[in-house]
Amino acid sequence: MATEKQDSSRKRPPNFSIEIPGDETVKKELLDFWIKQQLGSDNSKELHSFSSTYSQTRRQDVDKGLFVTAEKSLDIYGELFEAHTSICNGKLKVLRRTMKGHVASVRLMCTKEKSHFYLWSSSSYLPNDEFLVNHRICHAFYSSGLLPVHYTRFLNGAGIGCITKERRSKFFRKYKEHAENESVQSVDNAINDEISSYDDLDGINIMTDARHGWRKNAKDTTVVALGEKTHKVMDCEHVTKSQDKVAHRHERLGTQIIYENLENKNVSIKIHAHDRNLAVNKFVRDTQFTVNQNDLWHAVKAVKKAVTKISKGTKRSEGISWSVQLGDKVEPIATHINWVVRNCEQNSLTLKESLDNIVEHYCDNHVNCRHSSKCKVDSNYEPSRIVITNGKVRKMLESAIKSSTIYKYPQDYILAKDTFYVESFNNVVNIFQDKRIYFGDDQQN
Repeated sequence: MATEKQDSSRKRPPNFSIEIPGDETVKKELLDFWIKQQLGSDNSKELHSFSSTYSQTRRQDVDKGLFVTAEKSLDIYGELFEAHTSICNGKLKVLRRTMKGHVASVRLMCTKEKSHFYLWSSSSYLPNDEFLVNHRICHAFYSSGLLPVHYTRFLNGAGIGCITKERRSKFFRKYKEHAENESVQSVDNAINDEISSYDDLDGINIMTDARHGWRKNAKDTTVVALGEKTHKVMDCEHVTKSQDKVAHRHERLGTQIIYENLENKNVSIKIHAHDRNLAVNKFVRDTQFTVNQNDLWHAVKAVKKAVTKISKGTKRSEGISWSVQLGDKVEPIATHINWVVRNCEQNSLTLKESLDNIVEHYCDNHVNCRHSSKCKVDSNYEPSRIVITNGKVRKMLESAIKSSTIYKYPQDYILAKDTFYVESFNNVVNIFQDKRIYFGDDQQN
C-alpha cells in the first residue's frame, strides 16, 4: 500500500521542446532543404515520383514537337536537373521550344519559382559554332544519295525539323571540298598499295568500266579504274557533254584521262582489261607497252546466246533454224570455252584450235582433245550429251562459235581477264546515283 501511494504521488516531468522564433514558412523551407541534403546519398528515396517513360501516349500528345538530340546533351540536361533540385523542390517545365534545323533550343522554367529558368539545347556546338546534330544529319543526307525533295518531305512529315536550303548549300560546299581531298588521298594510297602487291614491277594491271548517268544519251559518264590485285580505285573520271557531245565517246575520253593521270604519277599500265568497247580497244592497242584484254564473261555470254538460239524454237522450224541435238549443250559449251581459254597457255592459235575442237568433241571425235580429258583417259568413256550426227546441225554449231568475238579476236582473251569487280563497283554506285534522276555536276562528282 505504501508503495502504491508513493507511485501515485510521483509527477511526470514536462515535455522538452525548443521553439525557434520567426516566420513559419521560412522555417519549413529550411527544414525541406536540410532533408534534401540528408537524402542526397539515399537512392531509395525520391523527392519527386516519376512515371515510367514507357507509358502510353495520350491522344493530346501525339502531335507535339519532336527533335533530335545527342547523348552528351542528355547528360547536360541531367546535370541541370540535379543542380536545380538541390536548391528548389519545384519542377521544370518547357516554356518555349525553338527549332534550329533538327536541334531544339528549349527554355525551361520552374513551376514554383519564376526566377528559375534555364536554356538547354539538344545538341552541342562544333568549333565552327554549328550544331553537331545538324552536321551529322547533313553528312548522312549527302552521302546516302537522298534527293533534297525526299529529305524535306520525310522530315516535314515526321516533324523533327528541317535544315534550310541555304544552310545545306553552305554545308555542301565545305563537304565537297573535304570529299575531294579524301578522294585524292584515297587514290594515292590505293596506287601505292597496288604497286606494293607486285613482286616484279614492270607496270600495274587495271580493269575499267564506264557507268552512264542515264539509260540513253547520258549527260554524265563515270569511268573508273580498279587495280587487279587490290581491287581498289586507281582513278575515277567524270566526263560530261561539255567535254564531248557524243555520249558513246565518253568512255574512251575518260580512259584517256585515266592514262594521263597515272602517267603523271609515274605509274605504267601493263595489262588493261575492259568489257570490249571498240574505241577503248583501239586506244589501248595504240598505247605502247600496254596489253589490251577484254572481259571473258561477256564473250562467253554472247556465245551462250547464239547457241541458245539454235537449240530451241518452233516445231515447224525444227531442223531448219534449230535442232534438238543442241538442246543440252548451252551450259556445257560455256564451261568448255572458259576451260580452254584458261588452258591455252596464252597462245591465240592454241585457243582457236581448242574452240574448233568443241564441235568435234560433241560429234564424238576426240582425236584432238586434251590428253588429260576424260574422253581420252577413260577407255570406257561414253558421251553424256546427245551426239551430233546431222551435218546441218554441225554447221550451225560451227557458225555460232566461229562468229563469236572470242574466235575472231582470240588475242584479246588469252589472259582470261574479267571485269567483275569494277562492274560490281558501278552497281553499288547505282544505289546512290539512280539513273532515273538528273544530277548536277557537283552532285555527280
